[in-house]
Amino acid sequence: MNHEFDPASFPQPDPADPSARIIPPRPRRILVVDDEAPARILASRVFSEAGFEVVTAQSGFECIEQFRKRPNWFDLILLDFSMPFMDGAETFRRLRVISPTVVVLLSTGFMAQVENRIERMVAAGLDGVILKPHRPDELLAKVNGILQRVKMSRVGCVAGDMATSA
Repeated sequence: MNHEFDPASFPQPDPADPSARIIPPRPRRILVVDDEAPARILASRVFSEAGFEVVTAQSGFECIEQFRKRPNWFDLILLDFSMPFMDGAETFRRLRVISPTVVVLLSTGFMAQVENRIERMVAAGLDGVILKPHRPDELLAKVNGILQRVKMSRVGCVAGDMATSA
């Protein structure tokens, strides 16, 4: 009995049929904000290797500038808390003015000293906090977890909206 694979024996999709076109999912996009170059470089490498499109910024000002240009482009912003001139709390506040739904993960090595400020940020919609130094695998896991949670909550909102409008 011959079991050779013959691709011609399978029906071929009609290229004119729009439902036959498979659109690959776009890569996830992240803005990495840190005033320390080694931290930016490491995070950029970790996320690039995981398939993200990565944009970096070295200050809160640069972050706001990048985000203002494309407020719906980034899936998540990894934001350092301790930066000169405009710290993570002020940067977060300004990002939320531009887009109340921006997804932000705060990265800090000074949790004890700034805990009350971070609590206020969480109350204002901060999506998570990760302590420095962090390992690449835990950083990626935290970001993926937040993105999955956000995706599920948005799907839930759409399903809820559809149920109430029916």
